[in-house]
This record gives sequence, structure tokens and C-alpha cells, in this order.
Amino acid sequence: MTSRSQTVHLSLDRPTGNFWIDAGTVVLVRRFGAGTYPIQTIMQGLVQQLVQPSGNRGQYLDLQTGEIREYDKVNWVYPTNLFIKVSGSAPKIEIEDEKEKKKKKYFTRPPVFDLKLKLSQKAGICDICGDQAPLTEATMWMYPFVVDPQKFGTFYPGTKRGLRLCARCALAGLAGYLGWLWKAQGQTALHFFIFHTTDLWELERFYRAVIDPLRLEGDRGGNAPTAFAGPYLHETAWGLLLALFAHIHASDRLSEEARRRLAALLGATDQPSTPLSLYVITGKPGQAFDMQALKEFSNLHRLYRLYERWTKLLSERQIGDNPHHQIVSIFEQFWTQQGQNRETIWRDKVAWAILEFNDPSPFVEGFLYEARAREKGRRPLTWGTIEVLTTYLQEVFSMDEQFQKTLAGFGHSLGESAQKNNEMGLLYALRNAKNPEDFYRVLNDAQFRLQITIPETLLRIEKGERIAGVPWIRVKTLLSIYAMNAYLRKESQQPG
Repeated sequence: MTSRSQTVHLSLDRPTGNFWIDAGTVVLVRRFGAGTYPIQTIMQGLVQQLVQPSGNRGQYLDLQTGEIREYDKVNWVYPTNLFIKVSGSAPKIEIEDEKEKKKKKYFTRPPVFDLKLKLSQKAGICDICGDQAPLTEATMWMYPFVVDPQKFGTFYPGTKRGLRLCARCALAGLAGYLGWLWKAQGQTALHFFIFHTTDLWELERFYRAVIDPLRLEGDRGGNAPTAFAGPYLHETAWGLLLALFAHIHASDRLSEEARRRLAALLGATDQPSTPLSLYVITGKPGQAFDMQALKEFSNLHRLYRLYERWTKLLSERQIGDNPHHQIVSIFEQFWTQQGQNRETIWRDKVAWAILEFNDPSPFVEGFLYEARAREKGRRPLTWGTIEVLTTYLQEVFSMDEQFQKTLAGFGHSLGESAQKNNEMGLLYALRNAKNPEDFYRVLNDAQFRLQITIPETLLRIEKGERIAGVPWIRVKTLLSIYAMNAYLRKESQQPG
């Protein structure tokens, strides 16, 4: 008869608040069902799902026949094998190799991949859920637990020792490998995505109805559907969210019920459910995973509202054939060619600003002046970029719409006049203005050299170095963007 210390109770009723353990708990209940089970039964079931044929062959000695036989080698599935370093084991025997005339060691059966959960005899307090129960020391195969604080301190910076876990949390930690989404950028970067909400029943329905149908299978680059991806955390997280947003209004992969559930989790309905968060872990693959960053994004509902405003605006102004595809193109464009590779650091910076609700305009300006204006066959920003940027600034920074129109109109005139008179240097001087005095000096210069009129609104500097209630530096940055984009668009329309 199995004792209670050798069993584990699975249910969705008690979230821990830890994104990894809660996701793993959902995996356990989905695969085994709610109830009480022998620990070893759960462990064996998880290991079977985490091991796969490696494509290589090995040899073992069949003790009954005395023959050397071949077997198919197995290993932990990628990318789990970057974390679990426990090898398959089997008894070995040393015999004389007649061909090589020396002794060789052979397994006496194909090695078995297995993991053991060693629980203490005395009960203690679990570091994750707070239950009093027999505990196990978290080991390196239970990502993302702290074993070496120097390596995994990002997750639990206050922990000076390895974690002590009850059986349920330990098994959930292992099951987490079966629940994550991941995206690989070759040997450059590896991203992991875990969605979380404190309502585990809701989380289970979300993974079953939404994530499972969207999860990619058999793709060596990962199982996460993304609109675009790169080596950096924020650009790839934004690419994942954009891919998710696209399915709310129409989808060829999600049912109507699933789309309603996704909409509720993202606050897109009158009856929103428990808020959804996204955890993103980024690092480098190798012999092991070198973790470099962990970020939580918990304002997904606000991001989706921005996305809805953009799609509506692009549709109303008939920019592009498909509003979603146009939004993807707008954010995807921020890359430069470096040899055979694309460098996407500008895209990551823009995505960072969007995800953190900061100002993306300095990065758009930098991309325009340091990349687009200097590239061969230089070209303007993708159609709709200006509209998406100005809408974002209205929504997030409450920037006055009329002032933006004034700024955009003047910037357009400035850029076209500069192109006509071959005065790109004026635009670089504008971009490089370090203070309001520099800014007005450049505008004054442009007024006389290009014979253009500066709107009066721009000429009134207010307390705190603001113009029309906006920090002067943002006014300068937006004007620089509008002007350079108009310059490059007019240039691209010239014959020859």
C-alpha cells in the first residue's frame, strides 16, 4: 500500500503565484487528471514525454546470448536537454574485444533515462507553495530553481541557498518543460515564453483552447508562433503578442469560443477575466543554457487596445490591404543589413518602448538617420508608421492631436523643401540639436535657406522647456522624423 509521503495530489484549486510552477501544475492536471497519484507514476510519465530518439545508435552486450546488439539512443528533447544533464544508466560489463585485442566496457541492456525524487523523512515548509510536507532539494534539472545563486539568481535574488520543494512543486517544475513556448535564433539566442494568471482553471482553458492550436509542431526553430523574431527579448516578445492578437477577430485555427476566451483574457470584452501576464526568458544556447534576462509583461490588455486602435486607423485610411499585416510590416522594418545577417537592435528598442509604454520616437529617429538615410537605395519608413507612432503618443502620453497635425504638416514641408534644395545637412543639424537654443537656431536657418514659414505654435517655449505642453526634445524628435521621412519619400519618387 502506498503511503501518503509517496503520493501527490494534483488539482487546479491552489495556485502558488509562481509562473513556472503554476504552468507546470496545469500541465500535470491536463496530462494525468486531478486526483492523488503515486509520485513515481507521475515521474515516469513525465520522463517518457521528455525523452526522444536521438537518431544515433549504441551497443550493449546481451547476457543471454553473449552477442553485441545495437539499440537506438535517446536523449532529453530539445531544448530541455540544455537543462537536464542526467544521462541514461545501465549496468556495465568489461569483456575482451577480439578484433581490437583489448578490454571494452558494454552496457548489459539499453540505458534507461530516469529521474529520482528524494524526499526528506522530516516535513518542512515548501519554499514555493508554503505547504508543510516532506521536501526535496531542487536540482539543476528543475529549471528555473536556484541551485547556484550566481547562475540563477535572477529568478530568486534573495535566495542564498537552493530551494526546498514539496513533491507537487517539484513535479510541476519538471512538467513545466512540457508547457513552455520557445523560439530559437540558431546559436545566437533562445527565448522561452510562459503565460500566467492566478486562476489555474482559466490558465488551463487558455492553454487548451488557444495555445495548443497555435503551437507549432516539428519546427526546429521553436514551437512559438511569432509575427517576427530575432536575437533580442523585446522584439521577439512583441512578435509573439502580435501573432496572438491577430486571432481575436478572425482565425483559421481558433474556434469562436477560443477567440472569446482570448479576448476576455486580453480585456477586449465587456466582461474581462483574470488578467494575463507573459514571462519571457532569454539566453544563449550551448552545452547548457546561459540565461541573460527575465521580463514580465502584465499590461497585455492595454497593448491590445493599442493594437485595436492601430488596426481601425489603418483600415479607415486604407493603408495596406490588411491592417494586421501592415502593423507587422511597420514593426518588422527596423533592421539593418550587416554582411549576411540582419541586425535587429533597432526593432528591439522600438519593441521595448512599446511593451514598457515608453516613447519609441527617439529609436525611430535613430533608425531613420543612422540606418535608412545612409543605406544604399535609401527609402522612407513603411506606410502607416507615422500614423501608428502618432496614435501611440496620443494614447500613452496624451499628446494633443491638433498639435501633432501641425507638427506633421510642417515636418512634411520641411523635408520636401530640404530634398528639393539638396539640404539633408539641415535635417541632421535638427536631429543633433542638444537644447532649445540649438533647436530654434536650426529652424531659423531652415526658414531662410528653404523659404518656409515656421508655425507660431512651435515658437512659443513654455515653462519647463515645453512647447505646446510637450517636452521640447520630443517635439524636436518628431519633427526630425517627419522631415526625414518626407525627404526620403520624395527622393524615392524622383525619376532615375
